[in-house]
Amino acid sequence: MENKWDSEKYLKFEKERTQPAIDLIRRVEGRNVSSVLDVGCGPGNSSAVIKNIFPNADILGIDFSSDMIERARKDYTDIAFEQWDVDVFTEETSQKFDLIFSNACLQWLPDQFKTIKNLYKLLSDSGIMAIQIPCNFDEPIHHLINKVVTGKKWKTVIEHQRNYVMGTVEEYFNVISDLSEEFDIWTTTYHHVLPSHEAIWSWYEGTGLRPYLSQIDDSMKDEFKKDIMEEIRENYPLQKNNKVIFNFPRLFFIVEK
Repeated sequence: MENKWDSEKYLKFEKERTQPAIDLIRRVEGRNVSSVLDVGCGPGNSSAVIKNIFPNADILGIDFSSDMIERARKDYTDIAFEQWDVDVFTEETSQKFDLIFSNACLQWLPDQFKTIKNLYKLLSDSGIMAIQIPCNFDEPIHHLINKVVTGKKWKTVIEHQRNYVMGTVEEYFNVISDLSEEFDIWTTTYHHVLPSHEAIWSWYEGTGLRPYLSQIDDSMKDEFKKDIMEEIRENYPLQKNNKVIFNFPRLFFIVEK
């Protein structure tokens, strides 16, 4: 079974997923930027944010997923999109960029620290790199998913665990401080208000649960969802308005050449 990205599922929460990109790009607004690389551009929502701030810049969005690239090309015809593995791209390209941007992508890569170093090499002489990485590994959603997929019922069905790498703040600090003396690093926790427990399932169905759902036969997926939903209800209590607070910490850093 293929572990494919689905742009429709991803965009169910377009507003929430795009807000970190908006917050990050505003930190570099006003700079002289004529060329941009958007790494892990997904369906183009982050590239559109960049275009809004730097309307005259040449923007190239790259993503590993053909579905994401197809959706991006359809929705944003004034931006260039290409399907690439970012690590292959950094090895093969001769281009230089004034801004290298990435919103919630690097955590999926096998050696993101190496990728960060290679991306830095693609900056122009006065370039800047702006990165956002989810750092919600200690949130209930990750613990409950791990509890289910490694439990007795599912561990024989799900053979491969999710490839998700999140370093510590200190690890990112040390990597980027080796690159430049001019950098900033911070975290922000977004308190998303979701309409129901079902919405948390929908959020992760399009991202963190993909590697597991791809290993489960269609006839068993309803049962898997039932088990996950039981844990979600237990770990995310309804508030007075019958909605759910879904906390999502994210790490940001900006590095200047």
